[in-house]
Amino acid sequence: MTRSLTTAVKNQLATNDIRPVHLITIGFSTPVNITDCSFSLTSSVSGSSVTYDASDFVLDISSFNEQTDLTKGTINLTLSGANTTYIAIVLNENVINDDVTIYRGILDSNNSLIADPILLYKGTIEGFDINENKTTSLVNLKVVSHWADFDKKAGRQTNNESQRRFFSSDIGMRHSAKMVKDLKWGKA
Repeated sequence: MTRSLTTAVKNQLATNDIRPVHLITIGFSTPVNITDCSFSLTSSVSGSSVTYDASDFVLDISSFNEQTDLTKGTINLTLSGANTTYIAIVLNENVINDDVTIYRGILDSNNSLIADPILLYKGTIEGFDINENKTTSLVNLKVVSHWADFDKKAGRQTNNESQRRFFSSDIGMRHSAKMVKDLKWGKA
């Protein structure tokens, strides 16, 4: 993914006083905007001003490799579920395919967020794990890039082979390839 750094970010990086933070948006039914910074931050990364709440719940963002090939990129976002907030969300909502966006921001010497954080990763939740023991509870979100569904063929197809796989003696779809444009499905 092509990225460009603003002059302000380049100048801050040149000082060797680099304080990175992550700005994370999880598109649950009520979107969650959190940061691993020790205080809340406001940024206009999505075109409008968004406040990212300081959260001790962000435990880990796995590393990932960028490639030039069209491949299924995956990261793991680990959140503490100690107060059951995130456990309740993943168990009570359908979070699969919810959007996740992660930006990396840089703080300046005044602990202000430098404009235009860098988009690190954008994908959807493919699955989750909940790991609990007597002292901790963790929610691990598996986030995949939009290329994850590139080759996926969901559901059944309107061809004879697909129909015969489920109903071996049914020949109703025998001529479907010839008349696929003329088939009317559902109510007319």
